[in-house]
Amino acid sequence: MTNEQPAGFWSYTHRDDQLDGGRITRLSERIANAFEIITGEPLEIFIDKKSIEWGDAWRMRLDWALTGTTFLIPIVTPKFVQSQECRREVIAFAGHAASLGLDELLLPIHYVNVPQLAHGAEERPADEVVELIARRQWVDWRELRLEDEDSPAYRQAVHKLATKLAEILETVPPVAPVEVAAIGQGEEEPPGFIEIMADMEATLPAWEDTVQQFAKIIELIGEETQQATEEIQASDSRGGGFAGRMRVTEQLASRLTEPVDKVDALGSKYWAELSTIDPGVIGLIRKSGDDDLSAEDRESAREFFRAIKELAGTTNEATGHLQSYSDSVGAAAQGSRRLRPQFRVIQAAVQKVIDGQSIIDEWRRMIDNLGEDGS
Repeated sequence: MTNEQPAGFWSYTHRDDQLDGGRITRLSERIANAFEIITGEPLEIFIDKKSIEWGDAWRMRLDWALTGTTFLIPIVTPKFVQSQECRREVIAFAGHAASLGLDELLLPIHYVNVPQLAHGAEERPADEVVELIARRQWVDWRELRLEDEDSPAYRQAVHKLATKLAEILETVPPVAPVEVAAIGQGEEEPPGFIEIMADMEATLPAWEDTVQQFAKIIELIGEETQQATEEIQASDSRGGGFAGRMRVTEQLASRLTEPVDKVDALGSKYWAELSTIDPGVIGLIRKSGDDDLSAEDRESAREFFRAIKELAGTTNEATGHLQSYSDSVGAAAQGSRRLRPQFRVIQAAVQKVIDGQSIIDEWRRMIDNLGEDGS
């Protein structure tokens, strides 16, 4: 085991803990105690995300000390998946861990049933954060959480989980930073720092364009929905009743077929591109802080970082509007069985763009930590 003190970040929603009588936080304490008994070393678990200590430790471990000794332990429930804060934590940690070849350090606990996690592709539309979790060796606690905390079954499960943490620390492979393969480059001659930076910089306008396209289609869907609302009001005034409302709803669903398909495709494309490149970009940002970087490479990094920060500012405003729209769509979807599947697809696509913003925001945070424009 490494000399650095092991630490875990307990990612959960406070409401879940309240609803379960504090059992979630007590579980963290029991695991830490069992780990220390097994290994002889303390396992510091950070729980209170609102504390300065949690935030400082989180940023420090992500930026500099995420080696083989830092875990993220998400307590996965329906509320966890709905929490944007929890989603950001999973996305950020997964990117950092993957950038070092340490995917094992994300260890989810499936605490309350999330159907997509249990059934995978059978549940659609897909949730990319659930899929991130599903690709890990998550621990099933759905039945165990109902056991008495002092029962043999519960204590054995705690011991087993603490042992698993200890085994991961013992067997985790050496850190292997991930490199970004430059677009269009062959395998014979790997790209250098400048080539990678140039290729990455060229992709940023495309990502910004995708978000703008996405916003335009969402605006079109909003206009179609507003038109349908006015048509329903006119039908009601003529005494059309629910038959008139059904007719308008069917027409709206037909008009939305193509826009919804486009929104779905754009959201998936945006998330896939960002999440795939995320580990490599994180590695590049770290590499830019090396003292032995040439002046030419350092200037390339500065230009790239300026482009990222401009992108983050542009897309952040757009995703804020999308979040509000997604909330309103969720409420509207309840009124029609015909529209509900389409609105679920829209919400899932919007969530992909919002989660993609979490990746870009993490890049910007790391760049800010390096100094102005990464210098």
